[in-house]
Amino acid sequence: MPKLTKKALLKHLTKSDKEDIIGEVMTLFDKFKNVKEFYGAELSGEVNPLLEKYKKKITQAYSSANPKERRTNLNINRLITEFKKITIYDRELSDLLLHRVECGVAAFNRNTNRSNTFYNCILNSFGEAINTISSDSSESEFTERIEQIIKSSASGKFEFQKRINELAKGI
Repeated sequence: MPKLTKKALLKHLTKSDKEDIIGEVMTLFDKFKNVKEFYGAELSGEVNPLLEKYKKKITQAYSSANPKERRTNLNINRLITEFKKITIYDRELSDLLLHRVECGVAAFNRNTNRSNTFYNCILNSFGEAINTISSDSSESEFTERIEQIIKSSASGKFEFQKRINELAKGI
């Protein structure tokens, strides 16, 4: 089976009549959770309620007193991957990634006994957020939060503040 391209999909959709397209979208809506979540967010007419749901889950993951770092990182990475499947807005993804960084920084400020891997996961999310913000040209929207993250990361180990400051220069 040849790979489906956007061009081929567009050709299919332009040949189809409105009722067929509506039927296909309804089938996708019924069959795939991601499609249902996407349309739920799109049609809500407000800030994406799923963004708030995912932020809450990330906050909970980092809020336990002594979390298993590996499991926490895996769960949060899974949540972010799920969110990427249902959002089409880079600003929402940037917001979620920065939220993870903020929660991670708060976690190591509460308990400085964290591994290098813990710091690297937070750093990777920050780097991804910076890249997404730059590609979306939404620097002005996130500058204040980025500055606050850098400021509050002073107690981090493994030269975290220096490394995060270097990444922030990318915007």
